[in-house]
Amino acid sequence: MHSTAFGCFLPPFHDPSVSPHAALKHDIELCGLADDLGFDEIWLGEHHSSGWSTLSSPELLIAALARETRRIRFATGVIPLPYHHPLHVAERMVMLDHLTAGRTILGCGTGTYVHDMEMIGVDPDTVRAHFRAALEVVQALLNGDTVDTTTPWFTAKKAVLQLRPLRGSIETVVASSLSDPGIELLTDTATTPTAHVVPPWGSIRPGMDKDPVGSLIERIETYRNKAGGSTRIRCNIFVHVSDSATTGIDELLTGFSALRRGLYRSVLGMPIPDSPTAHRKTLESLVDSGAFIIGDTATCTRMIRDLLDRIGDPVSLNFFVPKWVSHKATLDQLTAIADEIVPGLFGGFDGTAESMKLTSEEADRQMKRRTEMDNGGNK
Repeated sequence: MHSTAFGCFLPPFHDPSVSPHAALKHDIELCGLADDLGFDEIWLGEHHSSGWSTLSSPELLIAALARETRRIRFATGVIPLPYHHPLHVAERMVMLDHLTAGRTILGCGTGTYVHDMEMIGVDPDTVRAHFRAALEVVQALLNGDTVDTTTPWFTAKKAVLQLRPLRGSIETVVASSLSDPGIELLTDTATTPTAHVVPPWGSIRPGMDKDPVGSLIERIETYRNKAGGSTRIRCNIFVHVSDSATTGIDELLTGFSALRRGLYRSVLGMPIPDSPTAHRKTLESLVDSGAFIIGDTATCTRMIRDLLDRIGDPVSLNFFVPKWVSHKATLDQLTAIADEIVPGLFGGFDGTAESMKLTSEEADRQMKRRTEMDNGGNK
């Protein structure tokens, strides 16, 4: 993987007014397009309740996509380890590693929905300790160890994997806010983080964090200092290409408001003010603070380049794909990012621009010479 990589973070959100079957087909089409466009990786989430978050098994979707794609890496984004026995997690990830020819990333976390936890008897008060214990067992199994352990949440007796990773290892990434306990876990387990520029979008309030990007950079620096070197950071950020920030906000507002109102306020019970003005101000504050990047190609390219410079290498920037616009418009956005923005980050347009500049600067002389050539050729 290059020091700078790009991917897509596809949350398990689906508009409940859309057929679940159609929504899943849209996800499959989007993943195929991401592969065709050259994105390096795509993250597929897991939830089990709310009516909006209907992708319950990223592993099954990845298995279905394995033979339909060529190069893109697939990350579980994320598997909540407290919901599963660690032996089963490790087994499924190794199976996916073989099915995808080594293109699988284990993304894991604690889980977020209390209803998901309570449906299967997981105590929300214990998920952090449960997660750490499960992560250590999963890592040991993936390393080829035989595990004997008893915890308050699971037991493993002479647990061992029959299949081993295709190329010796599977990258493990932990969803983290990069808090002090999170950094301690990452360094203790030698895992790398994936972090959002801003916290879950349902909890955002205008003015909540005046400088979310600056706060993130500080946490990244703290983590890298304690990790003892330059480690890969995965950063999830929302980018929308439009004629201007104002136009982009207008394009997004209906879908953004519907998710906040329908999922976070009505279903999850978050105390979000439900008015057009409140939703617009929230979206505007995200743009003003740099947490959301919305604007024309030049603006988006400049802001992304600045973010990459501040994070430092190695970094994977994953574009958050919440589908706040129509399915077709979502595909168009991914295409614009891949075809117009990413090349600009690496000087992809510099050669043609320089050639046009040099040629145009001597256009008069060149035209004179061409005329002389033509006249000479007619004699």
